[in-house]
Parts: sequence; structure tokens; C-alpha cells
Amino acid sequence: MTRKRIATFSLAQIALFVGVIGCGQTVAMLPANPPVTRSVPTVAVQTLTVERTSTQPATVHAFHEARSFAKASGYVSTLNVDIGSAVKAGDVLAVIDVPETVAQYGSAEAALMRLTAGVTQAQAQVAIAKASLLAADSTRQQALADEQRADAQLIADEAEHTRVAELVKQRAVADRLLDEATNRLGAARAAKASVTATTAAAAAQVEVAKAQVAAAEADLLAAQADVQVGKMRLEELQALMSYAELRSPFDGVVVERRVELGDLVRNSQNTATTVEPLFVIAQTDKVRIRVAIPERDTPLANIGDSASITLQALPGQTFSGTVARLAGSLDERTRTMLVEIDLPNPDGKLLPGMFGQATILLESRAEQVALPASAVRYDEKGRSYVYVVDGNETIQIVDVATGVDDGLQIEITSGLTGSERVVGPLLHRLSAGQKVNVEG
Repeated sequence: MTRKRIATFSLAQIALFVGVIGCGQTVAMLPANPPVTRSVPTVAVQTLTVERTSTQPATVHAFHEARSFAKASGYVSTLNVDIGSAVKAGDVLAVIDVPETVAQYGSAEAALMRLTAGVTQAQAQVAIAKASLLAADSTRQQALADEQRADAQLIADEAEHTRVAELVKQRAVADRLLDEATNRLGAARAAKASVTATTAAAAAQVEVAKAQVAAAEADLLAAQADVQVGKMRLEELQALMSYAELRSPFDGVVVERRVELGDLVRNSQNTATTVEPLFVIAQTDKVRIRVAIPERDTPLANIGDSASITLQALPGQTFSGTVARLAGSLDERTRTMLVEIDLPNPDGKLLPGMFGQATILLESRAEQVALPASAVRYDEKGRSYVYVVDGNETIQIVDVATGVDDGLQIEITSGLTGSERVVGPLLHRLSAGQKVNVEG
């Protein structure tokens, strides 16, 4: 018995017609498959505050770090600190023995005493010269007075001589009286000449005394200048001697020590070779967190931006701070910009060199449209779009522009208003105009 194969079609699928063409051949047309209506999930378009952050590696640095070098040559005679020692500003870290400078200081001190005595001597010479000037001026004044008396006497004798000569001419008196008047007049004239010479000599003596005063005062100025030079030399030696004491520039901790008691150290300025610091002092009551942010984030970075820091050595702890300073330029090698965040460190738990991460809040915008990351799709050219279900349960393909993406939510900067029904994650593609059933 021959088995028969029976094909069964639904009424909606059977449409059979036969046409006779040409020499009686028959053609049968099979029905086409209708489009399939898919069920799709939708996600809600959210309106939320979008924050743009930059999370980068971070390193702890001392707020200040000073490297102490020797500026004096000699043997280390005293060593007061070691690594880990807490120091205050001005504390003596070590003392270098500098006997040559001490001897020079003693010599300069003695020379200054001698120069100071020279000033005293010069002051005395000025006083003597001024006294001599006063005496010379007194002599000149006396000579002037004598000259005035001689002038008066000469005038009187001249008048008497004229009167007697008139009387002799009138034969009123004897001739001998005229001789006597003539003698007196000659004596007066001689006295006047003598007094005039004395006055001139006294005036010259006054000028000499003035010159002596000027010379003595110049000597005094020179002596005082010598004393000033001596004092400056003494101050210079004091400064050189102070370099023999290495002091801490601020409160901090000794983090490095590269010198031993009795070591010979040399003035670092007088050597052509590279020398290492004898001590390194770190200020750690406040620390700097240094972060290199990439070029794309630099336009949004500002002083005052909030930041949170986590460190590998202190798990479970988060430190909050704000951006204190920006480098203002990019490193050409790494295309990053240095950012510093200051953190208080009163208990000293943040140690220079610790490594971790810093998250800096660059921007915060409220009322922004966002979608789950799985709802945004991309074509082979990188175009971003979403599937939107319209009121007719039909798919619309809408191009969108994206912004901040944290891996969970993506900011939609344009393309959506926030009221749309957007298709969620699917394993297959949809086409524009396709009918769908919305799940749930």
C-alpha cells in the first residue's frame, strides 16, 4: 500500500488559482509570510542631575619639602636628629666645626675694637681743632679791637697835628709843639700798621684753624667708615659661622639623613660635583594630593572643585577636599595637567608617597534627560540612536546626542524631550515603522 503525504494549510495561507498559459501549462502561487509583531521592553526616560567627574591616579606629597645642604666646610661635631625625628622651625639639626672661621671672627672683632678707638681719637682731634679755631678767632677779634683803637688814636693825632700846625703858622705857639705833634702822629701811624699786620695774621690763623677742623672731621668720617666696614666684616663672619649650624626651616619630620657624626662636609657652593643633601625635612601636618588630569577634562577644572580621595594603604577610608591649585599648562609628554588638593593631616596618617585615586567633580547639571546605557544604540559609523514607540505602537528611529556616560546612565543632550517610550535592551534590530507589542 502506498503511503500518501498530506500537506495542510490554514485558510489564511491558501490562495490557489490556476491559469492556462500557452500550450496548457499550469502555474501555482504559494502565499508570502506576513510580518511578525515583536514584543519589546521599554525603559523610562529619566530626568536627573548629571555629574561629570574625572577619576585619576593620585599621589600624596609633603606640603613643603626642604633639602638641607652644607654652606660651610668642616667636620660634623654634633648630630641632633635622625630619620623620623619631629623638628620645629629653627631647631639645630647638626653642627659643623669651623675653627678657621671662629679665628677670623676673633681677629675681626679685635680689629673692630681698634677701629672704634680710632674713632674716639679722631673725635678728640676734631675737638682740639675746634678749640684752636675758637682761640684763633678770639685772637682775631682782639686784633680787630686793637686796630679800631689804633684808628681812633691815629685820627686824633692827625687832628692834633693839623691844629698845632695852624697855630704855629699863626705864630700862636712855639715850633717845638709842632715837632711833638708830628712825632705823635708818626707813632700812631706805626701803631696802626702794626695792629693791621697783627689782625691779618690772626685772620690767617683762623683760616688755618678752620682747615684743621675740616681735616679732623674728615679723619673722623674715615674712622667711622672703617668702623662700619669692620662691623660688616664681623656680620659676614657671623653669617658664615651661622652656616655651621644646620637648622630646620619649618615644623616637620626628618625623612632623610645622609651624614654621620664626624663626617667631613664641604661647602656645596664651592664644589663642581653634584652633592646630596645632608637632611630632607618634610612638612606633613598638611599634605598635597597631586593628580594629573587628562586634556579633555582640563577646560572644566577649576579651583574649588570638590574631590574625594581613596588610598590603597588606607582601605575603606575616603578623604574629602577641594582643588587648591592648577598648573595652568599641560605636560607635553603626557598631555595632562597637574592639579593639587590640600588635605589636613594632623595625625600624620597620610604619608608622602602613598598612592590611590582622586575623583574630582568637574561639572554638575540638574534636570538633564538620561537613559540606561543599554537603551542607546550605535551604528557602524558611530551614530547614536534609540528606538521610540509612538502612540500607534510603531517603531520610530530617533537620532540622539549623548553627553556624560557613567556606564549605567547616559546623558541625552538632544533628540528626546523626556516623555518618550524608549525600547530597552534587545538582541535584534528593529526597523522604522515596524509594529511592536510593548511588554508590561
